[in-house]
Amino acid sequence: MSLFASVVNVTELWETVAAAFVASIAVAFVASLGIWGATKYVDYSQEGRGVTAALALGVGVFGLVSTMAIIAFGLFVMVSK
Repeated sequence: MSLFASVVNVTELWETVAAAFVASIAVAFVASLGIWGATKYVDYSQEGRGVTAALALGVGVFGLVSTMAIIAFGLFVMVSK
């Protein structure tokens, strides 16, 4: 068992797994916001609800920008280590 413990640092392994889980949930959530905002923008603009369509578009843009920011941050972290 000590050979396994010297090869694999279990604490760092679990930290990596937890960080990957949290990051995947965050990316899925903000990407979903982008998709939701875009589809609701189309729906609301076809119904003639301009203010609501603009708010939905804002949510969609926020989701898109947040998704790109999370991906850029992940790339930055991978490159810097």
